Amino acid sequence: MLKVMIVDDEMIVRIGIQSCINWEEHGCQVIFTCESGEEAIAAFERQVPDIVFTDIMMPEMDGIQLVEYIRSHYPKTKVIVLSCVNEIDYVKRAIKLGAEDYILKLSFTRDTMAELIERLRETIEKEQKEVGNQVFEMEVRAFNREENFRMLLSNTVDPLQKEQLLDRLGYLYDPFVSYLPCCLLADHMRTKQETEDADSYIRRYGLLNIIREYFETLPEHDLAFIGEGEILALFILKKQERAEEQLPVIFARLNHALKTHLNLTMSMGEGTRVSRLEIPEAYEKARRAAALRFFDGEGSFHKTSQEEGIVIEGKREVCRKLQEAVFKQDITEAFRLTEEWFAELCTWKSFGQIKVIRRQIVETWIYLSGYTLPDGETAGNWDDPGDTEKFWNAETLDEMKWYFKEGLQILIEYIQASKNRNPEIVEFLHYLNEHVDENISLERAAQHCALGKSQFCILFKKATGDTFINYFNGLKMRKAFALLSRGNIQVQEVADRLGLKDISYFSRLFKKYYNISPSDVKKM
Repeated sequence: MLKVMIVDDEMIVRIGIQSCINWEEHGCQVIFTCESGEEAIAAFERQVPDIVFTDIMMPEMDGIQLVEYIRSHYPKTKVIVLSCVNEIDYVKRAIKLGAEDYILKLSFTRDTMAELIERLRETIEKEQKEVGNQVFEMEVRAFNREENFRMLLSNTVDPLQKEQLLDRLGYLYDPFVSYLPCCLLADHMRTKQETEDADSYIRRYGLLNIIREYFETLPEHDLAFIGEGEILALFILKKQERAEEQLPVIFARLNHALKTHLNLTMSMGEGTRVSRLEIPEAYEKARRAAALRFFDGEGSFHKTSQEEGIVIEGKREVCRKLQEAVFKQDITEAFRLTEEWFAELCTWKSFGQIKVIRRQIVETWIYLSGYTLPDGETAGNWDDPGDTEKFWNAETLDEMKWYFKEGLQILIEYIQASKNRNPEIVEFLHYLNEHVDENISLERAAQHCALGKSQFCILFKKATGDTFINYFNGLKMRKAFALLSRGNIQVQEVADRLGLKDISYFSRLFKKYYNISPSDVKKM
């Protein structure tokens, strides 16, 4: 529906225009009636109309000045001038400044207004369609090129398809040209968008334009979104051209501008110069280099490393020491051990180590906060299985450390607050840990504690902060995670051990608690 504004210093004229036709029948809505040009400008700041009817002669700011303002600030808005017979020279001036048409107040009728509105509506709709087509064509061109890049870099195409994609992208064989692929990752882009709306299009390509502006002094290059928050920068280098020396400096300037104006940073991995057929492999190395922000933090720059490093498994004793600090409710010692442990993890800097470190931290957290301990010891009754999701989603080691320390503090505070729990419930929690592979019903649980069901539910919730069913399921899922982490056991066998014969139900329950499937844990 088109939005209409009426501007006239005479109330009778404003009311007359507003009531002369049924605006909704003509696809319009009067959103503002203003008695001066100044009031109209203020209204524009709240909502921009599609059509403005304005008087020519008004005190202070007249219609001519208003037309001039609208043309310079809101060129898509159509302006219709209201005038008297003796104001024709002003009308001509208004038309020259960009007014769409004029209406003589003395010859004004319902039919002339309806005819004018229909004509304006057709004009506006035609313009909107043309603009929409232009935007659509631009999006399609950008989308098709990005799709070609994604296919090329996916390593799922055969050599012939690779050549065809390179030709389509304009990278023809030239022995005097080499390519330098780089990977830029937008930091803190954990939220995935399933669909692309107009705003996200503007954000994405607005970001590309900013990068393009800062890279303009570098040799010829292409930029393309490869994934959510992941951008390919592909430099096309003639024999004597170089970009490697300038990139770190220009990247630092880009990040400074992004941080200052958009509160955004990017991390970057620089590849190596290769031939056109080697672009996919070189980009994968650049992507792995960019992923090293896990160790160095947001806004970091990395060159491709020739040495991937040896995958190191962490030391188990850190779990024991942390557990002891938790049992003693010594937050200072727990934090000291955490800082020491994470400092050591940071020295294992290689792409292949990231997944190992992430898994170790999650396993340690489950070990500390749950009942799945190898020797049957307990480490508090805090049960928030969804809490592991933030560890999986964290982009940097510092972020994981912050979550880990936050969790330790909450865990110790919980243990301190749980000293005076009902002794029957405390004993039953130990019993649950020893019988996690059984199917224990609510009735059986209440009987074990010699309590009625209602009383048992109240006392259990008071002691653990959760219902019996949720708590016991969480216990089973933690045990499942510990078993699956060994990697030498089938998912069905784990489900059977825990008394969950329906593997579909087991998988759904596991994913609810850990945000990943059981099979994904086996692959880690």
